[in-house]
Amino acid sequence: MGTRLAPLQVPAFRYFFVGQVINRSGSSMSGVALAFAVLAIDPSPSALGLVLAANSIPTVVFMLPGGALADRLPRAVVLRGCNLVQCACQTVTAALVLTGYAEIWHLVALQAVAGTVSAVSYPAFLGMVPILLPAPQRKAAYLLIGQADSAVSVLGPALSGLLVATAGAGWALAIDAATYAGAAFFLSLVRLPPGDRSQARPSVLGDMVAGWSFARDLGWVIPASMAALVFNALFVGGIEVLGPVVADGTIGSEGWGLALSAQAVGIFVTAYFLARVTIRVPLRTIMVAFAIWCVPMVVLGTRVELWLLAGAFVVSGAALSLLSLAWDLTVQEKVPEHMLSRILAIDGFFSFVATPIGLLAAGPLAEAFGMRAVLLGAFGLAVLVAVVGATRPLLTRVRLTGVPVDEASS
Repeated sequence: MGTRLAPLQVPAFRYFFVGQVINRSGSSMSGVALAFAVLAIDPSPSALGLVLAANSIPTVVFMLPGGALADRLPRAVVLRGCNLVQCACQTVTAALVLTGYAEIWHLVALQAVAGTVSAVSYPAFLGMVPILLPAPQRKAAYLLIGQADSAVSVLGPALSGLLVATAGAGWALAIDAATYAGAAFFLSLVRLPPGDRSQARPSVLGDMVAGWSFARDLGWVIPASMAALVFNALFVGGIEVLGPVVADGTIGSEGWGLALSAQAVGIFVTAYFLARVTIRVPLRTIMVAFAIWCVPMVVLGTRVELWLLAGAFVVSGAALSLLSLAWDLTVQEKVPEHMLSRILAIDGFFSFVATPIGLLAAGPLAEAFGMRAVLLGAFGLAVLVAVVGATRPLLTRVRLTGVPVDEASS
């Protein structure tokens, strides 16, 4: 117990951790709420895909400069500013939905702003743990963050589904807005010495180029991220777009929220076992876990019953916990601190670049070929990509030694 909670003894990490938990408490509700807020305006899957794509497209476009910016500035300050902007966006969204004035174009515009901010906050957040904690405590910190996220996500989607069915989606969005403000407050308490930025280029563009060159030199970053690109496109199209539509005609918003909560259960429980597991071949592990992550698509495409879908999401959550830990450990060991956000931004760029395509294509494909065919076909493609990735020597030869590159070179 003491070892697992040891990272919380470090004040800077503790404030960062509390802020993240508060943030996730609201965000775990917003996905379900936004989806059903859109469906209340326009019940077509294409409309939902458009709103979700409005968030992901600017995230992709600005991800690389966002990573360079996060490496140049204090990451805690960057995150605090991002949370405040997100608070403003979600407050306006909630107000429009609650008053009944929300239209699809309103939600598209607000999600575009939120997506632009995410392009900066994503690489900044992922680069925090290695500067907050020494190497021996980082695995425990990643698992602790994952468990905390999953714990609040157990109740979040279920509560959001209940609020949507009773009070309306706007109240869940309003709660999310408040949590962004709370997260910004705790991030303001994080005090860190400035990192070594002696290798920084004169401009953000120069830092972007340097980060890209380093990723190419590593060799495994771009191939692994390209595989993640496919998995993410399949998952968001099948789960985030088609999932709510299937649920709306079968188990309803309450059932969908409960099913999503089951994924968090899988993440939470698996983290206890991963604390005692040593990952040696991380990228092969990630490829297999990605395919398992997509298992709920099989249920959505065949027999939609709450207990069966919830079970599939538990398995999906277990896979997500494993692949997240394997990636975090790989990056923190193989990438020096001053390059962290840029490498994570490159991974984010490739991981998310096909997401808008998946979001926008899922609806039309389902209308043309049927929900069942698209969902089962997407899962089959996920398995194929996993097999190819898990057998590529460029990925399988990457090994974890437990010694970060910063320490190995000192």
